[in-house]
Amino acid sequence: MQAIWTSLQKIGLRLARPDILFWVLPLMMALLILGTVAQKNIGLYAAQEEYFGSFYTWIGPKTFTIPIPAGLTIMGIFLVNLTCKFLFRSEWSWQRSGSILSHFGVLLLVFGGVMTALTSQEGFLMVGQGDQSNIVEDYHSRNLVVYDTEGRPFVTIPHENLHDALRIELPTMPVTLTIDKYCFNCSISMRPQSEQEGWHSPGNRMMLNKAPADSTDEKNLTGIEFTINGAKDEDINGKYLTFVGFPKPPVLDIDDEQTITIELERAKRPLPFAVKLIRFERDMHPGTDMASAYTSWIKIIDEETGNNFPAKIEMNEPLRYRGFTLYQSSFDLNGDKPHTVLAVVNNKGRIFPYLASLIIALGLIIHLVIRLTGLKKSTHKEEAAR
Repeated sequence: MQAIWTSLQKIGLRLARPDILFWVLPLMMALLILGTVAQKNIGLYAAQEEYFGSFYTWIGPKTFTIPIPAGLTIMGIFLVNLTCKFLFRSEWSWQRSGSILSHFGVLLLVFGGVMTALTSQEGFLMVGQGDQSNIVEDYHSRNLVVYDTEGRPFVTIPHENLHDALRIELPTMPVTLTIDKYCFNCSISMRPQSEQEGWHSPGNRMMLNKAPADSTDEKNLTGIEFTINGAKDEDINGKYLTFVGFPKPPVLDIDDEQTITIELERAKRPLPFAVKLIRFERDMHPGTDMASAYTSWIKIIDEETGNNFPAKIEMNEPLRYRGFTLYQSSFDLNGDKPHTVLAVVNNKGRIFPYLASLIIALGLIIHLVIRLTGLKKSTHKEEAAR
């Protein structure tokens, strides 16, 4: 047992050496510069994911790229170095207790940052006045989803896996779906009359064109043009198109008993509770059409816990419940009733910055008190010696 502890101590002391931090900090600064510059071309979200939310990334021209460690790898090394420094090189004494406590707070702060990067989820919930919903839509991820007759999804493919010529066989059906054109960001134009044969409406009048990705990820219009083969009714076979937000996605009667709906949509996930919009209010700046504030009066309906209660969400005053934070994000007044848009954030590392700040502050106070007490004692000794 002693030999194992000795080996662990040697490893810990090596991982606690300051030369590791000496090399990690320049890498952090270089990555920060690369990620900041990249935002201009690929957008804020893509830059965050590529440079700070992954373990490695590729840099260099398209003909020759090399991998470099990204944010999660660098922060992981930094966390290990700080942990080993804290455990194996700290002077465990009362005189150093304040400093040790402050160092533990810094360690907790870094750990919380890593946890946030790995587990944080963001999306939005849109609900009309008088309606309720528990479905959160992702800001960035899209899926190709095939729904059955009952409206249940039985095929879900993330947009990262979609590409031209992808052939998809639908389970329990003699039907294949072949993607003829996939574009992460599409522009829409009129289809030439010479190319309209074989297309079902509205694809016979409009076509999707591949366009450069918008730097603001939410503005990218993801779409596909695809061909259906194998349906018993020849009128069903042919070419179709759909895209995210398309109000009338293709609905196909495969046979007398089976109907499928093919949609490209933002990735969805359920909340463990429902949100009902009771009333939405908007205040305007005097003499303008600009909103000065907007407020959602909601009701939380939680069947799991039995908690049902009213709440108010307004700008800069979110609602926190069961680990989720709901912010007033936007609204939509089009249609027959107002809709509120609530940003929904699930961040398991949210509490760590608060705890870390308190621990660091407490450690600094203890350190200051100990130093002042020691200084006072030494002063008394000097006076007594005189």
